[in-house]
Amino acid sequence: MTAKGHIPTPEETLGKRTKVTRHLRAPIEIRVEITVGPQSFTATSRNLALGGVSFETLEQLNKGDHVNILLYIPIKKELELLKAASEVVWVEDQQGSFMVGAAFRKFAPGDQKRLREWLLECVQAQKEGRSIS
Repeated sequence: MTAKGHIPTPEETLGKRTKVTRHLRAPIEIRVEITVGPQSFTATSRNLALGGVSFETLEQLNKGDHVNILLYIPIKKELELLKAASEVVWVEDQQGSFMVGAAFRKFAPGDQKRLREWLLECVQAQKEGRSIS
């Protein structure tokens, strides 16, 4: 029984085992460039959200690493680069590669808005069964 006026949290409503995300998230594969100190490498995103990105890489990163991420967003027939200072929030060893989750901490001016608009358009296109590129 809940107290009068208590609104259940998503965890209470969905159960403790269900992962709850606060951001719109979509299985979108785009090129991402990750820079850690003087080292840069490219990867392909697996999921993209307003709050962060997950990607697979051969490079070992550690939880807490500060990384700069460039997102290569396809808009029409061009690529738009969005830049975000980020932090590695999880790493899973895939026996030869690593799945990494990075949270966006600070965007270049205007890039968060551009990401939101593009991501909403992608999700809508996926629902309608069409591609955007």
